[in-house]
Amino acid sequence: MSDYAQRVREFTGAIDGDFWRNPAGVEVEFDTLKFLYIPDHIETFIMTQLARQVYRYQIDNISTQAQMTEAVMITMGGLLPGVLLHDHLAWTLNKNIPPINFGTLGIKYYAGPGQPLDEPRIVHPLSIAVQDKVVGVIDDLVDLGGTAQFVANYLTREQGARKIVLIAAYLKNPTIKSVMDVIYYGHVPKDTWIITPREKVETLIKRVPFWRDHGATIQACEQSLQKIGYPDYLIDIYLRPTYERG
Repeated sequence: MSDYAQRVREFTGAIDGDFWRNPAGVEVEFDTLKFLYIPDHIETFIMTQLARQVYRYQIDNISTQAQMTEAVMITMGGLLPGVLLHDHLAWTLNKNIPPINFGTLGIKYYAGPGQPLDEPRIVHPLSIAVQDKVVGVIDDLVDLGGTAQFVANYLTREQGARKIVLIAAYLKNPTIKSVMDVIYYGHVPKDTWIITPREKVETLIKRVPFWRDHGATIQACEQSLQKIGYPDYLIDIYLRPTYERG
């Protein structure tokens, strides 16, 4: 194998899919939350597995006329999963499987790690029409389930969608499966904050001051970030200016 091929494939041959279906976060000093860091290549792997499940759903619903034709990415959490799923689902090699049209809807429900707002609110309007359509709603995580139910009600009652199928990498609240169809990869405990590839810096910038204000030195913060799984290049860029910020 050439050096190029080895470098390109160095992460792809050792993914433990069973671990990532029920991963455990790590505890750090000066915090009550556990943290689970999702590397970029793991996010890509998980979305590939979700795409396979979506394809199976489409096959199973050929005769029911309930195949998804639209997908709504919930911003910000659903953007990266949605873009990765788009690569699999916006095209089709099977004449019985429709390509899926992707759009966005902006919802805000969290002010920061472990800090839900009183209720979700729309911050960017729906970008595609979903009247009489079966719609996949894409997000990275179903936590309390409030965002998913809010979006499902909005799309069906106000936008006329025929049916909603939730698509998410992880569930914290399995009861959402009793409310709507859900396609998902795995479960995480409720006390774990998932750090996805799209929010590595955001989580660091919001959590380091919390640790500092609860007595952590900059060295302790660095050790916590390393324990969580942060790469050195992000720690080198962001830790000191974040820690020293007033």
